[in-house]
Amino acid sequence: MRIILSAIFIFFTYIAYAQRSDWQGNWITNTEDTTATKAPYFRKTFRLPKQVASATAYVVGVGYHIVYVNGKPVTDAVLEQAYTRYDKRLLYKVYNVTALLSKSNATTQSIAAELGNGWYNIQSHAVWGFQNAPWRKTPRLLLDLVVKYTDGSSETIATDDSWKCSTSPSQFNCLYTGEVYDARQEIPGWNQPSFNDAKWAHALKTSAPGGTLYEQVMPSVKIIRHIKPVSVKKLGNGRYLFDMGQNFAGVATLRVKGKAGTKVTMYYGEVLKDGELDMIHNTEHMRSMPGELRFQTDVYYLKGSGNEVFTPRFVYHGFQYVQVETDNALALDIHSLEGLFYSTAFEEAGHFTSSDTMVNKLYAAARQSYRSNFLSIPTDCPQREKNGWTADAHVSAEVGLWNYKTAEGYRKWLDDVRDAQTSTGAMPGIVPSNGWGYDMAGDEEHTFGPAWGSALSFITWYMYLYHGDTALVQKHYPAIKRYTDVVAKEAEGHLFKYGLDDWMSLVQTPRIFTSTAYFYTDAILVAKMARVLGNKADEVAYTRLADSIRTAFNSAFFDPVSGRYKDSTMTALSAAVFHNLASPDAATATAAQLASKVVRSNYHADFGVMGTKYVLPVLSEYGYGDIAFRMLTDTGYAGWGHWIAQGATTLFEDWPGELSHNHIFFGDYCAWFYKTLAGIRPDEDAPGFKHFFLQPTFVKGLNFVKADYDSRYGMIKSEWRRAAGKIRFAFQVPVGATATVRLPVGSLILPKIPVKRGAQGMDEIVVQGGRYVFELKGE
Repeated sequence: MRIILSAIFIFFTYIAYAQRSDWQGNWITNTEDTTATKAPYFRKTFRLPKQVASATAYVVGVGYHIVYVNGKPVTDAVLEQAYTRYDKRLLYKVYNVTALLSKSNATTQSIAAELGNGWYNIQSHAVWGFQNAPWRKTPRLLLDLVVKYTDGSSETIATDDSWKCSTSPSQFNCLYTGEVYDARQEIPGWNQPSFNDAKWAHALKTSAPGGTLYEQVMPSVKIIRHIKPVSVKKLGNGRYLFDMGQNFAGVATLRVKGKAGTKVTMYYGEVLKDGELDMIHNTEHMRSMPGELRFQTDVYYLKGSGNEVFTPRFVYHGFQYVQVETDNALALDIHSLEGLFYSTAFEEAGHFTSSDTMVNKLYAAARQSYRSNFLSIPTDCPQREKNGWTADAHVSAEVGLWNYKTAEGYRKWLDDVRDAQTSTGAMPGIVPSNGWGYDMAGDEEHTFGPAWGSALSFITWYMYLYHGDTALVQKHYPAIKRYTDVVAKEAEGHLFKYGLDDWMSLVQTPRIFTSTAYFYTDAILVAKMARVLGNKADEVAYTRLADSIRTAFNSAFFDPVSGRYKDSTMTALSAAVFHNLASPDAATATAAQLASKVVRSNYHADFGVMGTKYVLPVLSEYGYGDIAFRMLTDTGYAGWGHWIAQGATTLFEDWPGELSHNHIFFGDYCAWFYKTLAGIRPDEDAPGFKHFFLQPTFVKGLNFVKADYDSRYGMIKSEWRRAAGKIRFAFQVPVGATATVRLPVGSLILPKIPVKRGAQGMDEIVVQGGRYVFELKGE
């Protein structure tokens, strides 16, 4: 039955995602010279002889496109379309443009487009070598405007060499550096039907990027917030420093008035030095050639015709500060700049709040970091790299799944991951990859190991757990299995010795320890997915593989005499328990050892990105929730609370705060808020929250916690509050779903209902859909 349902789900998913096959347009460009820097314009005029019923534009414009019909933009989205490995997969956008067409049959109409480089034609130099990407070509456009008439007939206006082309005022644009825009080069009315394009050249028919075309189903990138500066400071010599008050991804809109030719340079950054923008911070990976635009810099040349507004169109930056410099005197004030926060336009799925100010600031910082690092792909940071680091993605995936409706975003990116897998089964450390980031045994710089390579398996499983997405399991199972087989082949005695260690930790955990832990979970996940798909043979085979890895791991790292693991870093202790490598008795002892170590360390962290996923859950699961809470909120170095106490509005890449100030990979505590403090926990035996657990941890440092989550079955709510020595626990279960409430033994006062002793020695009550209020004994 499970297989039949999976097949039905897959069938309808295929229909929803099936690519359009009847394209009539040709790919066009204005030049084949990838060193040409000016953004191209394209336009076409036409007449429609009959009454229009509907008009739909199908557009692929790489790297980015802005499309107009009769001079009006077809969308309010930015940075269209989503980034993929262009020579394997291309996404096209579908726009309903019926309302933009003139209703008069005799009227000339126009469709026009401007293209930016995006990831397709990186022109600046950086360590990752995207300037040498195998797909790199000049920007190009494929477009079909399909017009359906009221009489049932249709017509398609498609790209070909009858289209006209020119160049725009955008003199240069590159994601790693910025955009140069000369307003003196503007062509008034260029996208209007009445514009005379007789002197424009004809577009060139050109080759396709090579990838298969699929519709972009995931949401577009949009402006999700407008941010006003909190201050502006004159630095002298035509220089101004704007403080936006928060760190985010996007650009700044400039409003200015001055004489023609005045050059305004906008430098973006996160850190100040001696009262000015630190121009060196985060630039270490750039490999700029002479004459290249500086990292995170936009330039605007005034046209000198009154009030002017400039918003970069084809780039985005990560920043809190903008230093503006002018070569002619200009009067700038706090109203001269406005920040535009860019992010994939996911709808909200969940919310959390508490009685603690630090917790609420940490929650906001995690969400801000997550939004800053999902612009069509999950990224590590919005300034220095913008790369889809795979460990960053899977470690932070649950943050996204709890807070936002990210399913289509992850479905898209998992396709990118599968596209990046080699024929041998290997996975890179970044996705999309231009060929950089694949494992090279013996070269630590390029050996990422299963902690990075497991993104496909982990996120596919999360999607099953949170959304019941069996079709995704079916789709990616062969690739997940193939990757696990590659790791198994390279392991020595079931131990995998390669890979990055606990990235950004203050003390080192042996990479063989952490890599083998991920290898074990990879095998477990293959077995679980095989069970979901009804593949008994694989379930048995990979369960045996997991058992062998577990045995080898404990033989190598566990001392049966002392009953302890030989490596005692916080990451090692928590990893052994989190990955279920420790036996039940060893897990209890190891969690106690971890709790003691945290207390002895004054509640400061010594772990990195892996430990941030393990430590808090392990502590709270074994009865040390108060220690976990204090560790999270402690303001001493090193820890999350320390960042917030220093004024951070996003999460840093490292505990000292010397590197990026907007990373998400330390943010899994945000998922811990939902799962542990609010206690909403998915059940892998009834995925998608058909059944779930409610098991809040009533830490002493909080007086109330409130969370909600919009599941596929409806709204789940959990709220608890201390009052008069008791705890009032109110929760909501969606109609059609059930929940098992787990409470400390003997804590339930009201209602007077039967309870049973359940998992972890807790009292359990099974409830149907509805609203409930329990009164519990306080602590």
